[in-house]
Amino acid sequence: MKPVQNMPGAAHGSPCSRASVLQFRGVTLSVRLVDAPEVEIALAQALKGWPVDAAPNPDAQSREAVICGTQAGFATHSIYLEESLNGLGVAGATCAVIADLAQDYFESRPGSLALHCAAFRFNDRLIAMTGPSRAGKSTLAARMTQEPDVEVFCDDVLPMPSDGIAIGLGIAPRLRLPLPDTVSPAFKAHVARHTGPRDNRYAYLCAPTVALHGTRASLSVLLILDRRDAATAGLHAVADDEALHFLLSQNMSDLNTPQAAFDRLSDLLSGITCLRLVYSDLEDAVALIRRAFGTTTPLAADVEIGPILPEATHARHPQADLPPDICWSRNPEVVIQQKADGAFLWQPGRQMIWHMNALALAVWVLLEIPGSATELATTLHEHFPDQTLCDLIRDVNTLLQALSHDGLIEETAKTIAG
Repeated sequence: MKPVQNMPGAAHGSPCSRASVLQFRGVTLSVRLVDAPEVEIALAQALKGWPVDAAPNPDAQSREAVICGTQAGFATHSIYLEESLNGLGVAGATCAVIADLAQDYFESRPGSLALHCAAFRFNDRLIAMTGPSRAGKSTLAARMTQEPDVEVFCDDVLPMPSDGIAIGLGIAPRLRLPLPDTVSPAFKAHVARHTGPRDNRYAYLCAPTVALHGTRASLSVLLILDRRDAATAGLHAVADDEALHFLLSQNMSDLNTPQAAFDRLSDLLSGITCLRLVYSDLEDAVALIRRAFGTTTPLAADVEIGPILPEATHARHPQADLPPDICWSRNPEVVIQQKADGAFLWQPGRQMIWHMNALALAVWVLLEIPGSATELATTLHEHFPDQTLCDLIRDVNTLLQALSHDGLIEETAKTIAG
């Protein structure tokens, strides 16, 4: 650990500095605050019900998150970061401490899932919300704090130990500022009443509906958020392989092997309801959630479930820049695991898992015999009639180079003539 004195402007060790050490129960990390009483107050606001021991654990002294008040703001040092962070406001310094506490919480509990999602309990059901970046999970979680009969477990990460019961850490949701112009006046007023630590970019929403640290519940529903312009709020079925893909990609914990992650998350999915929530307006989404899950049945009978939608679009790989006549073969160490109509690839010893769509799976099957993008696309053309052969060659070539980049296929010595 780097000495605190290396942080620019740190007041640690000066005759007038005021220091305190916080030991949050259940983690080994101590939090040392030097000339930072504002951060201590902010932590008390943003962390609901997380007990703090009066004296630090003597065994934890070598593991400290350090926050120092300076003339330029707050400087923080984390054991998880190479460099110190300087010039932070109160909310930024608070966020840095909370991030360290959460990471230490998971490191202290090997085998615990860390699902990157928002979650809340409504009508005795724990509902998790995940989705691609900017799908709105944090904002929707913050909006759910306005509902008096809801307990918000998290807006970012949900711990789920090996017993399968999810736990709330008592961390208040963090809102990006300013709020969108489209949110309702009632929600704006709610935010104004319950804003805790804040800066120009973020504010913690310290509402009474945030679940206390240690609150437990079994996960019942997973909603994959799909925010679209001018879309009417609706629920849609989700293909099993796409649901598993989202859980695999949103798990932030280390489950030792991809096979262990696959098995653990497959078991989790088998016991919950998984749906896609398409929405545009925040209030419409909340109204639909209340109507769909507010009855004694798993899903209200009058709520229509739409068909499976095309897989959410993800950022395309850069245009392939290698010629399409290079011959490729499978990496013999790669393992394939199929689920429903989808498939997943991984290489033993690496944490990366590849989710394969229909084209990728077809290419992988054909690569039982080494081939080039041109050869593979020509063979597949009759099965993908909506694409011209030229477009299909381009797409297959891009896919092959992405697979090669991740070590799943290898270039062979032979080159196929075009």
